[in-house]
Order: sequence, then C-alpha cells, then structure tokens
Amino acid sequence: MTLFRRLKNHPDTIGVAVTGAGLIGRGTVRQVDLTPNMTTRLIVNRTPERGVDAFVHAGRDRADIVVSDDCAVLQAAIDANRPAVTSNVDALASCNGIDAVVEVTGAVAYGAEIALRAIEGGCHVIMMNAETDATVGNALKVRADAANVVYTNSDGDQPGVLQRLIDYVDGLGFDIVAAMNCKGFMDIHATPDTIRPWAEKQNTSLAMTTAFTDGTKMNIENAVLANATGLLPDVRGMHGVTSTMDTAVDDCVAVFQSRGIVDYTLGGDFKGGVFVLGYGDDPVMVQPYMQYLKMGAGPFYMFYRPYHLCHFETPITIAEAVLDHTPTIAPLSKRLTEVVTIAKHDLAPGDVLDGIGGYTCYGEIDTAENARGLMPIGLAHGVRVTRAIPRDTPIPLDAVDLDEDSRLVQLWREQLSDATAPSAVR
Repeated sequence: MTLFRRLKNHPDTIGVAVTGAGLIGRGTVRQVDLTPNMTTRLIVNRTPERGVDAFVHAGRDRADIVVSDDCAVLQAAIDANRPAVTSNVDALASCNGIDAVVEVTGAVAYGAEIALRAIEGGCHVIMMNAETDATVGNALKVRADAANVVYTNSDGDQPGVLQRLIDYVDGLGFDIVAAMNCKGFMDIHATPDTIRPWAEKQNTSLAMTTAFTDGTKMNIENAVLANATGLLPDVRGMHGVTSTMDTAVDDCVAVFQSRGIVDYTLGGDFKGGVFVLGYGDDPVMVQPYMQYLKMGAGPFYMFYRPYHLCHFETPITIAEAVLDHTPTIAPLSKRLTEVVTIAKHDLAPGDVLDGIGGYTCYGEIDTAENARGLMPIGLAHGVRVTRAIPRDTPIPLDAVDLDEDSRLVQLWREQLSDATAPSAVR
C-alpha cells in the first residue's frame, strides 16, 4: 500500500508543529494541511503575526487562530482543534497532540534549540534547516535516539532527494560514484548588496539569497548528505564540474579523483535537478541492457531526477517518521564533514563575522579530518576575529573569540571525538 493510501487509512490525525513562517514555512503549513490525516496544530515563530498569516494563507479562519505564549492556553487551543501560534519555544516540550516538529527557520542556534525542545517533548524532528543539521546534526541525532524519536532531514530538498536516489541506485546493484547537486551560477564573493535586486525579484531574504549565490548553502546541503551517507568531498569545496546534461557523465569522470563522493555541477541545463553517478561494468548482465534502455554505453551511468520540490514533499518524511519510525536522511554515528569558514575579504583583528549569507565569509565543505582546527560556518555569526585573515583563506578556531558557553558551541564540540569514520556507501 502506498504511503498516501496508508495515511488515508490511518486512524488518527498526525499533529504537526511548524517552526518558522517565512517563504518555505508558509508553504509547509499549507502542504501539511493538504495531506490526508495530517494537520498543522501549532506554528512557532519569533514574530507571531507572520505565523497567523501562514495559517490564513493555508485557508484557516483568522478569527479561529489562538495567539499566546502561555502553554496552557496553547494546549487548550490544540485540544479544541484550533490553530495556535506562539513565540514560546517551550511549547514544543510541553504541549500534547504534536507528533512531529518541522524546523524551517534556517537559523543555526535557534534551529538547534527548537530541535532540543521538540526532542524533550517526545516529538519527531524534521529538520528542513540544513544549516543546523550540518553544524550539530550528529549531536541532535544522539539525543533523538536516546528519546526514541526520529531525527531526520526532509524529502524535497537536495539532501533528501539525493538520499533516495542513492538508495535506489545502490539497490539496483550499481556502485555509487558520486551524488551531484546541480547549481546554475556561483560567485563566492557575493554579498547582500550585490544580490539585492535578485532577492527582491524572488521575494527571498537577502541572507538566504546570498548563501545560495556564494555557494555556502550548496556546500551545507552536500555536508548534510555526506554526514548521512559516508560520501565525502574529493577536495575542499568540491570540484564544481562545468557541464550539461548531454556531457555530464564524461565531464565528471574526467575530473573526479576518487569514487564515493559528493560534488556539484555548475551551469548547464539541469534546472532544479539532481543526479547520482553509478558504476556497473558487467559486460553481459549490465552494459548491454543499460545501452538497450538508452542509459548509454557505460560503465558510468547518470540517474537523474529533474526536480526537487522542497516543502511539497516534506509530508512524506513526516509520515515515514510517525508511521514507520524511519528517517529519510539522518547523520551517521560519526562526524564525517564540516563546512569551514572562508574569508570573503581581508579580515583585520577586531572584525566581526556575520555568518551564513553575509558580507564577511562563505563556507566550503571538507572532511572532518581536514577541517580540524578550522572555524565551522555554522558557528561564525557574531564572532570576533583576533588576527589578520587574508581573503579566500580558511579561518582557524584559534583566530576567533568563540563563545564556549554557547549551547550551540557545546553541541558542536560533542561531535569532535567521533570526527571520522569509514564510508557507509559502497
């Protein structure tokens, strides 16, 4: 029976809390409400008015929405099947009737606090916040396992879609050569000023659009995938293979130094797609069949999905977590990669880093082993530099004043003892 049929036959309604009411958060609320036997019961947002608007855009009656930071009031609303909005993250730990929390803010420290509260409340955590996942996902997964709840990134975004493709290609018997994100354009020195017209045209935040443009977001997404699969970057920041659909297989094979990697294409006609490069060299039982099926002469084959649908597919992950206690994509037991912080311009002592999507730095994936002693991009917000750092140079941990009392920093440091592990994908 398909997942959506199972949902239709499920005897109970799956209650969901969504944290974040921006572009994707609003879409998530609506999509959850469209899914059989699934409903958004609570929105947590630092600006409650935006949470109310998200419910209204999803078709709820504004007059029926309860706004409060009092957990007792919120519980009464949930019990009465009224949509509730709060800025109080403690509600995730105290309110009953919520089976899964979908974190959609993109804020690293805030996203970690959301996950911790959700786990404390016995809720499954669907982490659409790749920034938090790439930074402290391993530590959050350990806590979720101890609480017997699912911690998972979401279907619909590149890591989740690629994880499903990897499982599929591996299940067909092909060796995994590479999992490929597809990017149209990149400028590692982009700033909120240089991309402002594009952000305004797309109605997206300046920080998010900057992180897309300077490549930090894509490096973060591939780190999430790497930490869940054991596929590693070939080189720091990956190769970024300039290619097209027609030439991708040959172009990638010509560049890659090893197999079992994460990487990306640049430019070309891939649009919103992703692909996995598989290898099968059986001259009798693989290559003739694959050529007959128009997959090429081999032995390298491109398994391409032409789209990823972000929040439209998130309810699939929610359902799998609740019905089957199964993650779509979750970190392995040991930390495998880090997204290191690189200076966007020459930095002087006293300069303050503004983190992901800002003016001062961008992020590049590397193995956890190679990244030892370097500043993770997820910790780089509001951190003061203590010595000069040249442009396009990784920022060492001993060149910044890191707040060791920060909960985020403490979570990150928990992961360092288990920083390396063998590949989990053949």
